[in-house]
Amino acid sequence: MQFKQQLLFLVLALSFQGCTSLFFYPDSTLYRTPKFYELKYDDVYFESTDTLTLHAWHIYPPQEAGASKGLIFVAHGNAQNLSSHFVSWVWLIEEGYELFIFDYRGYGQSQGSADLKGTIEDTRAALEYLDTQYGGEYFACGQSLGGSLLLNALHNRENSRIKALIIDSAFTGFADIANEKMAQSWLTWPFQWIPYLTMSSAYEAKEKISQVNKPLLLLHGSLDRTVSPNNSWQLFEHAAMPKEFWLVKKAWHTQALENQKAREDFLRFLQEERSHFNQAYSVMKIYE
Repeated sequence: MQFKQQLLFLVLALSFQGCTSLFFYPDSTLYRTPKFYELKYDDVYFESTDTLTLHAWHIYPPQEAGASKGLIFVAHGNAQNLSSHFVSWVWLIEEGYELFIFDYRGYGQSQGSADLKGTIEDTRAALEYLDTQYGGEYFACGQSLGGSLLLNALHNRENSRIKALIIDSAFTGFADIANEKMAQSWLTWPFQWIPYLTMSSAYEAKEKISQVNKPLLLLHGSLDRTVSPNNSWQLFEHAAMPKEFWLVKKAWHTQALENQKAREDFLRFLQEERSHFNQAYSVMKIYE
C-alpha cells in the first residue's frame, strides 16, 4: 500500500509539475560491498562536467576465474545506490568479468543532488573516465532508468570503445512511463494525457536509440510491473540493426538474467567477435 501511495504521488507530481527529479530515489546507505563475496575492488572518484565528485566501484573477478574476459559498464536504476545494484552482477563477475558501476550525483558517496540533465552528464563523465583508464573495448549496460540515461549520454558522442550496448528493463520516455503508470489506476486514469503536455520530450529513449550506432541487446521480464515489456518492444522497433530482444517469461523488473538459459546465452553474447556484430540482423528470443 505504501508503494502505491508513493507511486500515485509520483505520477500526479510529474503530471502537473513536469518535475523529472521525482524519478530519482537515492540514498547513502552502504548495503553491501564486494568484500562480502570475497571480490577485490577499487573505490574510484572522478569529476562530472560541473566538477561534482562522483563515486564508482571497479570490481575484479576472483583469481580462480583466470584472466579477465572483459568489462561491463553499468548505469544502474533509480533507487538506493551502487552498493545494492552491484549484487545482481556478482554471478557475472564470478564468471570472469570486471564490473564498473558508478553512482549518479546525490547517490551513495557522489556529491550533489539528482536531476535529469545532471545524471545524464554524470553518465557521460563515467564513460569518459572509463575510456581514459581502461585499455580495451567494453560493454555498456543501462538498467531501468539507467537505460534512458545511458542512451542519452551516448547521443552525439564518439563511442568506438563500446563493443555492444545492453539495455535492461528500460522505458521509452519519461512522459511515456508517467502515462503508463497513470493508466493503471482509476484515480489517475483521466489525467494520463497530461505528462505529454508538461514534460520535455528532449530526453526520449525511443528517439535516442535510433541514433546510437551500436550493436544492441534489449532484455525484459514478462512479469515486469514497474516498466511494462512493451517499452522494450518499442525500443527494439526504433533501434537500428544489429539488434536483439530477449523476453524472459516469469521474470520481474531487471531480473531477466536470473534465467539460467538467458545467462548462458548472455555469456555467449559477450564472447562474440566484433565481426559478428558487423552483420545486419534482427533477432527476438523468448525464454521459458
